[in-house]
Amino acid sequence: MKYLKILNTVAIGIPIVLAFLGIFDEGMLMYAFVSTMATGFIQVILGLVLLIKNPKNWYFISYITIVILFFGLWYYNVTIYYSDYLTFCLFPIPLLLAIYLSILIYKRKKL
Repeated sequence: MKYLKILNTVAIGIPIVLAFLGIFDEGMLMYAFVSTMATGFIQVILGLVLLIKNPKNWYFISYITIVILFFGLWYYNVTIYYSDYLTFCLFPIPLLLAIYLSILIYKRKKL
């Protein structure tokens, strides 16, 4: 569990640090945006690992369900029917998922 907390902290911290470095060099902002995709990938892998370790935990089941729903809606919006409103509604979901998984990781005593 200690390693999951460290990995999550590093995954969240890298985009934040790069964004602050963007004050001095605007090119760092692009790296910050790209690293958010890596953060999302790492967090989805962490969520799957936690779900495999605790297959009956409804918090982890709901996390993975919302991730699948997000990517399904994103795929629908990009390929089948493009809507600016749906894009606007999908925009905050990755941030909320990152916060939700972080709370699950840091608040749980023993997984």
